[in-house]
Amino acid sequence: MKKVFWGFFFIYLNFNLTLNGFTLNLLPDFVGYLLLYQAAGTLAGESGRFPKLRPFSVAMAVYTGILWVGELLGVTGENWLGTLLGLAATAVGLFISWSVVQAVLEMESARGADLNGHSLRTAWFILLAVQIAGYLAVFLVFGGLALMVLVAGLVGVIWFLAALWKCAKCYDLLPPKDAGLEEL
Repeated sequence: MKKVFWGFFFIYLNFNLTLNGFTLNLLPDFVGYLLLYQAAGTLAGESGRFPKLRPFSVAMAVYTGILWVGELLGVTGENWLGTLLGLAATAVGLFISWSVVQAVLEMESARGADLNGHSLRTAWFILLAVQIAGYLAVFLVFGGLALMVLVAGLVGVIWFLAALWKCAKCYDLLPPKDAGLEEL
Protein backbone atom coordinates (compact mmCIF):
# COMPACT_ATOMS: atom_id res chain seq x y z
CA MET A 1 0.00 0.00 0.00
CA LYS A 2 2.93 2.34 0.48
CA LYS A 3 3.67 2.12 -3.25
CA VAL A 4 0.10 3.25 -3.86
CA PHE A 5 0.75 6.25 -1.62
CA TRP A 6 4.04 7.09 -3.35
CA GLY A 7 2.41 6.64 -6.74
CA PHE A 8 -0.24 9.23 -5.93
CA PHE A 9 2.40 11.42 -4.32
CA PHE A 10 4.20 11.62 -7.67
CA ILE A 11 0.93 12.06 -9.58
CA TYR A 12 -0.63 14.79 -7.46
CA LEU A 13 2.39 16.85 -6.43
CA ASN A 14 4.39 18.78 -8.99
CA PHE A 15 7.64 20.58 -8.38
CA ASN A 16 8.84 22.20 -11.58
CA LEU A 17 12.25 23.56 -12.41
CA THR A 18 12.33 25.99 -15.35
CA LEU A 19 15.56 26.97 -17.07
CA ASN A 20 15.63 29.01 -20.28
CA GLY A 21 12.08 28.03 -21.19
CA PHE A 22 12.57 24.33 -20.52
CA THR A 23 10.51 22.82 -17.72
CA LEU A 24 11.49 19.78 -15.73
CA ASN A 25 8.96 18.27 -13.34
CA LEU A 26 11.03 16.88 -10.49
CA LEU A 27 8.20 14.49 -9.49
CA PRO A 28 7.10 13.14 -12.89
CA ASP A 29 3.62 11.65 -13.13
CA PHE A 30 4.81 8.66 -15.14
CA VAL A 31 6.86 7.48 -12.14
CA GLY A 32 3.70 7.58 -10.04
CA TYR A 33 1.77 5.51 -12.57
CA LEU A 34 4.59 2.97 -12.74
CA LEU A 35 4.51 2.70 -8.94
CA LEU A 36 0.74 2.17 -9.10
CA TYR A 37 1.29 -0.54 -11.72
CA GLN A 38 3.71 -2.34 -9.42
CA ALA A 39 1.47 -1.91 -6.38
CA ALA A 40 -1.55 -3.23 -8.30
CA GLY A 41 0.40 -6.38 -9.11
CA THR A 42 1.45 -6.85 -5.49
CA LEU A 43 -2.06 -6.22 -4.15
CA ALA A 44 -3.89 -8.28 -6.78
CA GLY A 45 -4.84 -10.91 -4.20
CA GLU A 46 -6.44 -8.33 -1.93
CA SER A 47 -9.03 -7.02 -4.40
CA GLY A 48 -10.02 -7.87 -7.96
CA ARG A 49 -9.88 -4.17 -8.79
CA PHE A 50 -6.10 -4.01 -8.61
CA PRO A 51 -5.33 -6.21 -11.65
CA LYS A 52 -7.85 -4.19 -13.68
CA LEU A 53 -5.89 -1.02 -12.92
CA ARG A 54 -2.64 -2.23 -14.43
CA PRO A 55 -3.43 -1.50 -18.12
CA PHE A 56 -4.73 1.97 -17.24
CA SER A 57 -1.61 2.65 -15.19
CA VAL A 58 0.63 1.65 -18.10
CA ALA A 59 -1.35 3.80 -20.54
CA MET A 60 -1.13 6.80 -18.22
CA ALA A 61 2.58 6.19 -17.63
CA VAL A 62 3.20 6.26 -21.39
CA TYR A 63 1.01 9.34 -21.91
CA THR A 64 2.50 11.33 -19.02
CA GLY A 65 6.00 10.17 -19.94
CA ILE A 66 5.57 11.56 -23.45
CA LEU A 67 4.30 14.84 -21.98
CA TRP A 68 7.23 14.97 -19.56
CA VAL A 69 9.79 14.50 -22.34
CA GLY A 70 7.93 17.03 -24.51
CA GLU A 71 7.99 19.62 -21.74
CA LEU A 72 11.65 18.90 -21.08
CA LEU A 73 12.47 19.50 -24.74
CA GLY A 74 10.09 22.44 -25.03
CA VAL A 75 8.05 20.90 -27.86
CA THR A 76 4.63 20.72 -26.20
CA GLY A 77 2.15 23.52 -26.34
CA GLU A 78 -1.42 24.26 -25.41
CA ASN A 79 -4.06 23.75 -28.08
CA TRP A 80 -7.51 22.24 -28.36
CA LEU A 81 -6.12 18.71 -28.83
CA GLY A 82 -4.00 19.06 -25.71
CA THR A 83 -7.07 20.22 -23.81
CA LEU A 84 -9.12 17.24 -24.98
CA LEU A 85 -6.30 14.82 -24.16
CA GLY A 86 -5.92 16.49 -20.77
CA LEU A 87 -9.62 15.98 -20.06
CA ALA A 88 -9.39 12.33 -21.10
CA ALA A 89 -6.29 11.86 -18.92
CA THR A 90 -8.10 13.47 -16.00
CA ALA A 91 -11.02 11.06 -16.47
CA VAL A 92 -8.68 8.05 -16.56
CA GLY A 93 -6.79 9.36 -13.53
CA LEU A 94 -10.06 9.75 -11.63
CA PHE A 95 -11.05 6.23 -12.63
CA ILE A 96 -7.75 4.90 -11.30
CA SER A 97 -7.97 6.77 -8.02
CA TRP A 98 -11.65 5.83 -7.54
CA SER A 99 -10.80 2.18 -8.19
CA VAL A 100 -8.09 2.34 -5.52
CA VAL A 101 -10.57 3.85 -3.06
CA GLN A 102 -13.09 1.11 -3.86
CA ALA A 103 -10.39 -1.56 -3.54
CA VAL A 104 -9.49 -0.25 -0.08
CA LEU A 105 -13.15 -0.39 0.95
CA GLU A 106 -13.35 -3.98 -0.38
CA MET A 107 -10.21 -4.87 1.56
CA GLU A 108 -11.75 -3.43 4.73
CA SER A 109 -14.85 -5.55 4.24
CA ALA A 110 -12.94 -8.73 3.36
CA ARG A 111 -10.43 -8.37 6.20
CA GLY A 112 -12.86 -6.99 8.77
CA ALA A 113 -10.45 -4.17 9.57
CA ASP A 114 -10.54 -0.39 9.40
CA LEU A 115 -8.11 0.82 6.75
CA ASN A 116 -9.30 4.46 6.77
CA GLY A 117 -11.32 3.83 3.62
CA HIS A 118 -14.18 6.18 4.49
CA SER A 119 -11.85 9.13 4.98
CA LEU A 120 -10.09 8.20 1.75
CA ARG A 121 -13.43 8.17 -0.09
CA THR A 122 -14.37 11.58 1.35
CA ALA A 123 -11.00 13.01 0.28
CA TRP A 124 -11.53 11.58 -3.21
CA PHE A 125 -14.90 13.34 -3.51
CA ILE A 126 -13.24 16.61 -2.50
CA LEU A 127 -10.59 16.10 -5.18
CA LEU A 128 -13.33 15.38 -7.72
CA ALA A 129 -15.21 18.57 -6.80
CA VAL A 130 -12.02 20.63 -6.99
CA GLN A 131 -11.10 19.22 -10.40
CA ILE A 132 -14.57 19.93 -11.75
CA ALA A 133 -14.42 23.47 -10.35
CA GLY A 134 -10.96 23.92 -11.86
CA TYR A 135 -12.07 22.91 -15.34
CA LEU A 136 -15.17 25.09 -15.07
CA ALA A 137 -12.99 28.03 -14.01
CA VAL A 138 -10.70 27.48 -16.98
CA PHE A 139 -13.48 27.02 -19.52
CA LEU A 140 -15.60 29.86 -18.20
CA VAL A 141 -12.55 32.09 -17.65
CA PHE A 142 -13.10 32.94 -14.01
CA GLY A 143 -9.66 34.29 -13.09
CA GLY A 144 -10.59 35.17 -9.51
CA LEU A 145 -11.89 31.69 -8.89
CA ALA A 146 -8.59 30.17 -9.95
CA LEU A 147 -6.80 31.07 -6.71
CA MET A 148 -9.60 29.63 -4.58
CA VAL A 149 -9.62 26.43 -6.66
CA LEU A 150 -5.84 26.20 -6.35
CA VAL A 151 -5.98 26.48 -2.55
CA ALA A 152 -8.90 24.02 -2.36
CA GLY A 153 -6.98 21.64 -4.63
CA LEU A 154 -3.94 21.80 -2.40
CA VAL A 155 -6.06 21.07 0.67
CA GLY A 156 -7.79 18.20 -1.16
CA VAL A 157 -4.51 16.66 -2.31
CA ILE A 158 -3.00 16.89 1.17
CA TRP A 159 -6.14 15.35 2.68
CA PHE A 160 -6.16 12.54 0.10
CA LEU A 161 -2.47 11.78 0.56
CA ALA A 162 -2.77 11.89 4.36
CA ALA A 163 -5.74 9.51 4.24
CA LEU A 164 -3.84 7.22 1.88
CA TRP A 165 -0.76 7.25 4.15
CA LYS A 166 -2.93 6.31 7.14
CA CYS A 167 -4.48 3.56 5.02
CA ALA A 168 -1.01 2.22 4.17
CA LYS A 169 0.00 2.27 7.85
CA CYS A 170 -3.18 0.39 8.83
CA TYR A 171 -2.56 -2.13 6.05
CA ASP A 172 0.96 -2.75 7.36
CA LEU A 173 -0.52 -3.75 10.72
CA LEU A 174 -2.77 -6.42 9.21
CA PRO A 175 -1.74 -10.06 9.61
CA PRO A 176 -0.86 -11.88 6.39
CA LYS A 177 -3.93 -12.90 4.44
CA ASP A 178 -3.35 -16.62 4.99
CA ALA A 179 -2.31 -16.26 8.66
CA GLY A 180 -3.45 -19.14 10.79
CA LEU A 181 -3.22 -21.81 8.10
CA GLU A 182 0.17 -22.93 9.33
CA GLU A 183 -1.40 -23.93 12.65
CA LEU A 184 -3.56 -26.63 11.02
